[in-house]
Amino acid sequence: MTMLSVSEAKAEILTAVHPLPPKPLPLAEALECVLAADVVSPINVPGWDNSAVDGYAVRSIDVDSANGNNPIHLRVTAEIPAGKAPTVGVEPLTCARIFTGAPIPEGADAVVMQEDTRPHHEGYIAVNDAVEPGENIRRAGDDVAAGAVVLRAGMLLGPAQIGMAAAVGAAQLNVRPKPRVGVLVTGAEIVEPGRPLQGGQIYDSNSYALCGWVRRAGCEPVELGIADDTKEDLHEKIDYGLSECDVVVTVGGVSVGEYDLVKDVLADLGCEQKFWKVAMRPGKPFVFGTRPEKLVFGLPGNPVSAAVTFLVLVRPALLKLRGLANLDLPSLQAEAAEDFVNRGDRLHYMRGRLENRDGKWLVTPLPKQGSHVISSISDADCLVEVPEGSTIAAGAPTRAWLLRALTDPISLV
Repeated sequence: MTMLSVSEAKAEILTAVHPLPPKPLPLAEALECVLAADVVSPINVPGWDNSAVDGYAVRSIDVDSANGNNPIHLRVTAEIPAGKAPTVGVEPLTCARIFTGAPIPEGADAVVMQEDTRPHHEGYIAVNDAVEPGENIRRAGDDVAAGAVVLRAGMLLGPAQIGMAAAVGAAQLNVRPKPRVGVLVTGAEIVEPGRPLQGGQIYDSNSYALCGWVRRAGCEPVELGIADDTKEDLHEKIDYGLSECDVVVTVGGVSVGEYDLVKDVLADLGCEQKFWKVAMRPGKPFVFGTRPEKLVFGLPGNPVSAAVTFLVLVRPALLKLRGLANLDLPSLQAEAAEDFVNRGDRLHYMRGRLENRDGKWLVTPLPKQGSHVISSISDADCLVEVPEGSTIAAGAPTRAWLLRALTDPISLV
Protein backbone atom coordinates (compact mmCIF):
# COMPACT_ATOMS: atom_id res chain seq x y z
CA MET A 1 0.00 0.00 0.00
CA THR A 2 1.04 3.61 -0.59
CA MET A 3 2.55 5.30 2.44
CA LEU A 4 0.29 8.14 3.57
CA SER A 5 1.28 11.47 5.04
CA VAL A 6 0.14 12.15 8.60
CA SER A 7 -2.58 14.52 7.39
CA GLU A 8 -3.80 11.95 4.86
CA ALA A 9 -3.83 9.21 7.49
CA LYS A 10 -5.78 11.41 9.93
CA ALA A 11 -8.32 12.27 7.25
CA GLU A 12 -8.74 8.61 6.28
CA ILE A 13 -9.30 7.62 9.90
CA LEU A 14 -11.70 10.40 10.78
CA THR A 15 -13.78 9.79 7.65
CA ALA A 16 -14.45 6.28 8.96
CA VAL A 17 -15.32 7.41 12.50
CA HIS A 18 -18.83 8.31 13.62
CA PRO A 19 -19.87 9.26 17.16
CA LEU A 20 -21.33 6.42 19.19
CA PRO A 21 -25.15 6.34 19.39
CA PRO A 22 -26.62 8.15 22.39
CA LYS A 23 -27.92 6.28 25.42
CA PRO A 24 -29.45 7.35 28.74
CA LEU A 25 -27.15 7.12 31.73
CA PRO A 26 -27.73 7.91 35.43
CA LEU A 27 -26.16 11.19 36.51
CA ALA A 28 -23.42 9.45 38.47
CA GLU A 29 -22.28 7.62 35.32
CA ALA A 30 -22.54 10.57 32.92
CA LEU A 31 -19.48 12.47 34.16
CA GLU A 32 -17.01 13.17 31.31
CA CYS A 33 -19.52 12.01 28.71
CA VAL A 34 -20.72 14.26 25.89
CA LEU A 35 -24.31 15.40 26.13
CA ALA A 36 -26.42 14.21 23.17
CA ALA A 37 -29.57 16.30 23.75
CA ASP A 38 -30.35 19.67 25.30
CA VAL A 39 -31.48 19.65 28.92
CA VAL A 40 -34.53 21.87 29.44
CA SER A 41 -35.50 22.77 32.98
CA PRO A 42 -39.08 21.83 33.90
CA ILE A 43 -38.93 24.03 37.00
CA ASN A 44 -37.85 27.43 38.23
CA VAL A 45 -34.62 27.49 40.21
CA PRO A 46 -35.13 28.58 42.89
CA GLY A 47 -38.71 27.38 42.89
CA TRP A 48 -40.01 30.19 45.08
CA ASP A 49 -39.00 33.57 46.47
CA ASN A 50 -36.64 32.77 49.32
CA SER A 51 -34.39 34.41 51.83
CA ALA A 52 -30.75 35.10 50.95
CA VAL A 53 -29.80 35.49 54.63
CA ASP A 54 -30.69 34.49 58.16
CA GLY A 55 -32.89 37.21 59.60
CA TYR A 56 -36.48 38.39 59.71
CA ALA A 57 -39.05 38.64 56.92
CA VAL A 58 -40.71 42.03 57.15
CA ARG A 59 -42.85 44.58 55.37
CA SER A 60 -40.30 47.16 54.25
CA ILE A 61 -42.79 50.00 54.83
CA ASP A 62 -42.89 49.09 58.54
CA VAL A 63 -39.15 49.65 58.99
CA ASP A 64 -38.40 52.39 56.45
CA SER A 65 -37.43 54.83 59.24
CA ALA A 66 -35.47 52.36 61.37
CA ASN A 67 -31.94 53.22 62.51
CA GLY A 68 -29.72 52.64 65.52
CA ASN A 69 -31.16 55.66 67.36
CA ASN A 70 -34.72 54.96 66.31
CA PRO A 71 -35.30 51.17 66.21
CA ILE A 72 -38.62 49.80 65.09
CA HIS A 73 -40.16 47.11 67.26
CA LEU A 74 -41.88 44.17 65.55
CA ARG A 75 -43.71 41.18 66.95
CA VAL A 76 -42.32 37.78 65.82
CA THR A 77 -45.26 35.64 64.73
CA ALA A 78 -43.57 32.66 63.04
CA GLU A 79 -40.32 30.83 62.43
CA ILE A 80 -39.57 29.54 58.92
CA PRO A 81 -36.62 27.15 58.51
CA ALA A 82 -35.36 26.04 55.12
CA GLY A 83 -37.48 23.22 53.72
CA LYS A 84 -40.70 24.32 55.43
CA ALA A 85 -43.54 26.29 53.84
CA PRO A 86 -44.84 29.31 55.76
CA THR A 87 -48.16 28.73 57.52
CA VAL A 88 -48.93 32.36 58.42
CA GLY A 89 -48.39 35.63 56.62
CA VAL A 90 -46.71 38.84 57.81
CA GLU A 91 -49.16 41.48 59.01
CA PRO A 92 -48.40 45.15 59.77
CA LEU A 93 -45.79 45.58 62.51
CA THR A 94 -45.07 41.85 62.64
CA CYS A 95 -42.27 39.74 61.24
CA ALA A 96 -41.24 36.12 60.78
CA ARG A 97 -37.94 34.60 61.85
CA ILE A 98 -36.47 33.17 58.63
CA PHE A 99 -33.40 31.23 57.60
CA THR A 100 -31.37 31.18 54.39
CA GLY A 101 -33.26 29.41 51.59
CA ALA A 102 -36.61 29.41 53.37
CA PRO A 103 -39.69 30.60 51.43
CA ILE A 104 -40.77 34.21 51.90
CA PRO A 105 -44.14 34.37 53.69
CA GLU A 106 -47.09 36.18 52.21
CA GLY A 107 -47.14 39.87 53.09
CA ALA A 108 -43.35 40.22 53.47
CA ASP A 109 -41.37 42.03 50.79
CA ALA A 110 -37.88 42.14 52.35
CA VAL A 111 -35.62 40.43 54.85
CA VAL A 112 -33.72 42.25 57.57
CA MET A 113 -30.37 40.61 58.31
CA GLN A 114 -30.07 39.12 61.78
CA GLU A 115 -27.06 41.39 62.40
CA ASP A 116 -29.33 44.45 62.00
CA THR A 117 -31.69 43.39 64.79
CA ARG A 118 -31.58 42.76 68.51
CA PRO A 119 -34.00 41.17 70.96
CA HIS A 120 -36.41 43.68 72.49
CA HIS A 121 -38.60 41.78 74.91
CA GLU A 122 -40.24 38.39 74.74
CA GLY A 123 -41.80 37.88 71.32
CA TYR A 124 -40.44 41.14 69.89
CA ILE A 125 -37.32 42.35 68.10
CA ALA A 126 -35.83 45.77 67.52
CA VAL A 127 -34.92 46.52 63.89
CA ASN A 128 -31.93 48.89 63.68
CA ASP A 129 -31.75 49.41 59.90
CA ALA A 130 -34.19 50.06 57.09
CA VAL A 131 -34.50 47.75 54.08
CA GLU A 132 -35.64 48.35 50.53
CA PRO A 133 -38.44 46.30 48.95
CA GLY A 134 -36.90 43.06 47.64
CA GLU A 135 -33.74 43.37 49.75
CA ASN A 136 -32.18 40.01 50.70
CA ILE A 137 -34.77 38.10 48.66
CA ARG A 138 -33.85 35.66 45.90
CA ARG A 139 -36.68 35.57 43.39
CA ALA A 140 -38.22 32.42 41.93
CA GLY A 141 -36.48 31.58 38.66
CA ASP A 142 -33.64 34.03 39.36
CA ASP A 143 -31.08 31.31 38.51
CA VAL A 144 -33.05 29.23 35.99
CA ALA A 145 -36.49 29.88 34.55
CA ALA A 146 -38.79 26.97 33.75
CA GLY A 147 -38.41 26.11 30.07
CA ALA A 148 -34.83 27.37 29.83
CA VAL A 149 -32.11 25.27 28.19
CA VAL A 150 -29.56 24.73 30.96
CA LEU A 151 -27.17 22.37 29.13
CA ARG A 152 -26.55 22.21 25.39
CA ALA A 153 -26.01 19.09 23.29
CA GLY A 154 -22.33 18.63 22.54
CA MET A 155 -21.17 19.82 25.96
CA LEU A 156 -18.60 17.77 27.83
CA LEU A 157 -20.17 17.02 31.19
CA GLY A 158 -17.98 18.03 34.10
CA PRO A 159 -18.93 18.14 37.79
CA ALA A 160 -20.60 21.54 37.46
CA GLN A 161 -22.78 20.39 34.57
CA ILE A 162 -23.80 17.23 36.43
CA GLY A 163 -24.75 19.44 39.38
CA MET A 164 -26.86 21.68 37.15
CA ALA A 165 -28.71 18.67 35.74
CA ALA A 166 -29.44 17.47 39.26
CA ALA A 167 -30.63 20.95 40.28
CA VAL A 168 -33.40 20.86 37.67
CA GLY A 169 -34.43 17.33 38.67
CA ALA A 170 -32.83 15.26 35.88
CA ALA A 171 -32.09 11.76 37.17
CA GLN A 172 -30.43 10.65 33.95
CA LEU A 173 -29.00 12.26 30.82
CA ASN A 174 -28.95 11.29 27.16
CA VAL A 175 -25.24 11.09 26.40
CA ARG A 176 -22.75 9.51 24.04
CA PRO A 177 -21.19 6.71 26.09
CA LYS A 178 -17.47 6.42 26.64
CA PRO A 179 -15.97 4.14 24.00
CA ARG A 180 -14.61 0.81 25.20
CA VAL A 181 -11.08 0.41 23.87
CA GLY A 182 -9.38 -2.98 23.93
CA VAL A 183 -5.58 -2.90 24.25
CA LEU A 184 -3.64 -5.98 23.15
CA VAL A 185 0.14 -6.23 23.40
CA THR A 186 1.83 -8.83 21.17
CA GLY A 187 5.15 -10.62 21.42
CA ALA A 188 6.47 -13.79 23.04
CA GLU A 189 9.21 -11.73 24.69
CA ILE A 190 6.74 -9.59 26.69
CA VAL A 191 6.09 -10.43 30.36
CA GLU A 192 4.11 -8.78 33.12
CA PRO A 193 6.00 -6.49 35.52
CA GLY A 194 6.83 -8.21 38.79
CA ARG A 195 7.91 -11.49 37.26
CA PRO A 196 11.61 -12.35 36.94
CA LEU A 197 12.96 -11.81 33.44
CA GLN A 198 14.37 -14.70 31.47
CA GLY A 199 16.83 -14.36 28.63
CA GLY A 200 15.50 -12.12 25.86
CA GLN A 201 12.40 -11.04 27.77
CA ILE A 202 11.27 -7.48 28.50
CA TYR A 203 8.57 -6.07 30.73
CA ASP A 204 5.27 -4.95 29.29
CA SER A 205 5.25 -1.16 29.45
CA ASN A 206 3.02 -0.56 26.44
CA SER A 207 -0.26 -1.87 27.79
CA TYR A 208 0.05 0.17 30.99
CA ALA A 209 0.98 3.35 29.12
CA LEU A 210 -1.67 2.92 26.45
CA CYS A 211 -4.45 2.10 28.92
CA GLY A 212 -3.47 5.32 30.69
CA TRP A 213 -3.63 7.32 27.44
CA VAL A 214 -7.01 5.73 26.70
CA ARG A 215 -8.33 6.87 30.07
CA ARG A 216 -6.91 10.35 29.50
CA ALA A 217 -8.84 10.43 26.23
CA GLY A 218 -12.04 9.88 28.23
CA CYS A 219 -12.54 6.27 27.19
CA GLU A 220 -12.77 2.97 29.04
CA PRO A 221 -9.73 0.72 28.52
CA VAL A 222 -10.19 -3.04 28.33
CA GLU A 223 -6.97 -4.99 28.86
CA LEU A 224 -6.84 -7.88 26.40
CA GLY A 225 -3.56 -9.25 27.75
CA ILE A 226 -0.40 -10.31 25.95
CA ALA A 227 -0.64 -12.40 22.78
CA ASP A 228 2.02 -14.85 21.66
CA ASP A 229 3.39 -14.54 18.14
CA THR A 230 0.98 -17.14 16.79
CA LYS A 231 -2.03 -16.69 14.56
CA GLU A 232 -4.14 -18.79 16.91
CA ASP A 233 -3.50 -16.66 20.00
CA LEU A 234 -3.80 -13.40 18.09
CA HIS A 235 -7.03 -14.55 16.46
CA GLU A 236 -8.59 -15.52 19.78
CA LYS A 237 -7.67 -12.31 21.61
CA ILE A 238 -8.46 -9.88 18.78
CA ASP A 239 -11.77 -11.63 18.07
CA TYR A 240 -12.71 -11.29 21.74
CA GLY A 241 -11.75 -7.61 21.67
CA LEU A 242 -13.88 -6.98 18.60
CA SER A 243 -16.86 -8.63 20.28
CA GLU A 244 -16.54 -6.64 23.52
CA CYS A 245 -15.15 -3.27 22.49
CA ASP A 246 -15.81 -0.37 20.14
CA VAL A 247 -12.12 -0.09 19.29
CA VAL A 248 -9.23 -2.55 19.38
CA VAL A 249 -5.65 -1.30 19.62
CA THR A 250 -2.87 -3.82 19.09
CA VAL A 251 0.77 -3.11 19.82
CA GLY A 252 3.53 -4.78 17.84
CA GLY A 253 3.41 -7.33 15.04
CA VAL A 254 2.60 -4.87 12.22
CA SER A 255 5.94 -4.70 10.42
CA VAL A 256 7.37 -7.14 7.84
CA GLY A 257 9.05 -9.85 9.93
CA GLU A 258 8.09 -13.51 10.02
CA TYR A 259 6.37 -12.97 13.38
CA ASP A 260 4.50 -9.83 12.35
CA LEU A 261 1.13 -11.51 11.95
CA VAL A 262 -1.40 -8.89 13.04
CA LYS A 263 -2.33 -7.75 9.50
CA ASP A 264 -3.04 -11.31 8.39
CA VAL A 265 -5.15 -12.06 11.46
CA LEU A 266 -7.17 -8.88 11.01
CA ALA A 267 -7.90 -9.91 7.42
CA ASP A 268 -8.97 -13.37 8.61
CA LEU A 269 -11.37 -11.72 11.05
CA GLY A 270 -13.04 -9.71 8.29
CA CYS A 271 -11.38 -6.36 8.98
CA GLU A 272 -10.91 -4.11 5.96
CA GLN A 273 -7.40 -2.68 6.01
CA LYS A 274 -7.50 0.99 5.06
CA PHE A 275 -3.77 1.67 5.14
CA TRP A 276 -0.57 0.31 6.60
CA LYS A 277 2.26 2.86 6.50
CA VAL A 278 2.44 6.49 7.58
CA ALA A 279 5.26 8.90 6.72
CA MET A 280 6.06 9.76 10.32
CA ARG A 281 8.83 9.17 12.78
CA PRO A 282 8.49 7.40 15.08
CA GLY A 283 5.68 5.14 13.90
CA LYS A 284 5.98 4.32 10.20
CA PRO A 285 4.36 0.83 10.45
CA PHE A 286 0.77 1.60 11.50
CA VAL A 287 -2.35 -0.29 10.52
CA PHE A 288 -5.85 1.12 10.41
CA GLY A 289 -8.80 -1.09 9.61
CA THR A 290 -12.53 -1.37 10.14
CA ARG A 291 -15.14 -3.99 10.66
CA PRO A 292 -18.81 -2.93 10.72
CA GLU A 293 -19.20 -0.57 13.70
CA LYS A 294 -15.66 -1.36 14.90
CA LEU A 295 -12.27 0.33 14.54
CA VAL A 296 -8.91 -1.43 14.67
CA PHE A 297 -5.52 0.22 15.07
CA GLY A 298 -2.24 -1.68 14.84
CA LEU A 299 0.56 0.28 16.51
CA PRO A 300 4.28 -0.40 16.25
CA GLY A 301 5.84 -2.15 19.23
CA ASN A 302 8.55 0.30 20.23
CA PRO A 303 7.17 2.18 23.26
CA VAL A 304 7.76 5.69 21.93
CA SER A 305 6.36 4.75 18.51
CA ALA A 306 3.27 3.29 20.18
CA ALA A 307 2.72 6.40 22.32
CA VAL A 308 3.26 8.90 19.51
CA THR A 309 1.07 7.10 16.98
CA PHE A 310 -1.64 6.74 19.60
CA LEU A 311 -1.56 10.45 20.42
CA VAL A 312 -1.34 11.65 16.82
CA LEU A 313 -3.63 9.16 15.04
CA VAL A 314 -5.73 7.15 17.51
CA ARG A 315 -6.64 9.79 20.10
CA PRO A 316 -8.49 12.04 17.60
CA ALA A 317 -10.59 9.07 16.51
CA LEU A 318 -11.52 8.28 20.12
CA LEU A 319 -12.52 11.89 20.76
CA LYS A 320 -14.72 11.89 17.65
CA LEU A 321 -16.32 8.63 18.81
CA ARG A 322 -17.18 10.42 22.04
CA GLY A 323 -18.91 13.18 20.06
CA LEU A 324 -16.30 15.88 20.65
CA ALA A 325 -15.40 18.48 18.01
CA ASN A 326 -11.96 19.59 19.20
CA LEU A 327 -9.76 16.63 18.33
CA ASP A 328 -6.25 18.09 18.56
CA LEU A 329 -3.82 17.83 21.43
CA PRO A 330 -3.68 21.04 23.46
CA SER A 331 -0.81 23.22 22.34
CA LEU A 332 1.00 26.47 22.86
CA GLN A 333 3.33 28.69 20.88
CA ALA A 334 6.95 28.35 21.95
CA GLU A 335 10.41 29.36 20.84
CA ALA A 336 13.03 26.75 20.04
CA ALA A 337 15.81 27.01 22.64
CA GLU A 338 18.04 24.78 20.47
CA ASP A 339 17.94 23.48 16.92
CA PHE A 340 15.39 20.74 16.19
CA VAL A 341 17.05 18.84 13.34
CA ASN A 342 15.29 16.28 11.11
CA ARG A 343 17.61 14.79 8.49
CA GLY A 344 15.13 12.07 7.57
CA ASP A 345 12.47 11.84 4.89
CA ARG A 346 9.48 11.62 7.27
CA LEU A 347 7.76 14.09 9.57
CA HIS A 348 9.48 13.71 12.95
CA TYR A 349 7.61 14.09 16.23
CA MET A 350 10.46 15.12 18.47
CA ARG A 351 10.04 15.09 22.22
CA GLY A 352 10.79 18.31 24.07
CA ARG A 353 10.95 19.99 27.46
CA LEU A 354 9.28 23.33 28.10
CA GLU A 355 10.45 26.16 30.30
CA ASN A 356 8.85 29.52 30.91
CA ARG A 357 11.34 32.35 31.04
CA ASP A 358 9.96 35.81 31.72
CA GLY A 359 6.57 34.86 30.32
CA LYS A 360 7.93 33.23 27.16
CA TRP A 361 7.83 29.48 26.58
CA LEU A 362 11.06 27.89 25.39
CA VAL A 363 11.24 24.31 24.12
CA THR A 364 14.36 22.17 24.12
CA PRO A 365 14.70 18.80 22.34
CA LEU A 366 15.46 15.87 24.59
CA PRO A 367 18.93 14.47 23.87
CA LYS A 368 17.77 10.93 23.01
CA GLN A 369 15.06 10.65 20.35
CA GLY A 370 15.14 6.91 19.56
CA SER A 371 11.81 5.10 19.29
CA HIS A 372 12.95 2.63 21.94
CA VAL A 373 13.97 5.31 24.48
CA ILE A 374 11.08 5.26 26.93
CA SER A 375 12.57 8.11 28.94
CA SER A 376 12.18 10.36 25.88
CA ILE A 377 8.41 10.18 26.33
CA SER A 378 8.28 9.96 30.13
CA ASP A 379 10.53 13.04 30.47
CA ALA A 380 8.80 15.01 27.72
CA ASP A 381 6.41 17.90 28.16
CA CYS A 382 5.47 18.09 24.51
CA LEU A 383 5.85 16.93 20.93
CA VAL A 384 7.30 19.19 18.24
CA GLU A 385 6.57 18.48 14.58
CA VAL A 386 9.73 18.84 12.51
CA PRO A 387 9.11 18.47 8.76
CA GLU A 388 11.22 16.05 6.74
CA GLY A 389 14.70 17.25 5.80
CA SER A 390 14.42 20.46 7.77
CA THR A 391 15.57 22.25 10.91
CA ILE A 392 13.65 24.45 13.31
CA ALA A 393 16.45 26.77 14.23
CA ALA A 394 17.09 28.04 17.73
CA GLY A 395 15.05 31.21 18.23
CA ALA A 396 12.38 30.24 15.71
CA PRO A 397 8.73 29.99 16.75
CA THR A 398 7.15 26.54 16.81
CA ARG A 399 4.04 24.80 18.05
CA ALA A 400 4.44 22.57 21.12
CA TRP A 401 1.81 19.83 21.41
CA LEU A 402 1.34 19.26 25.11
CA LEU A 403 1.69 15.89 26.81
CA ARG A 404 1.19 17.04 30.38
CA ALA A 405 0.31 20.09 32.39
CA LEU A 406 2.94 22.75 32.84
CA THR A 407 1.58 24.78 35.73
CA ASP A 408 -1.06 22.41 37.06
CA PRO A 409 -0.69 18.83 38.32
CA ILE A 410 -3.70 17.66 36.30
CA SER A 411 -2.61 16.48 32.86
CA LEU A 412 -3.92 18.30 29.82
CA VAL A 413 -4.05 15.12 27.74
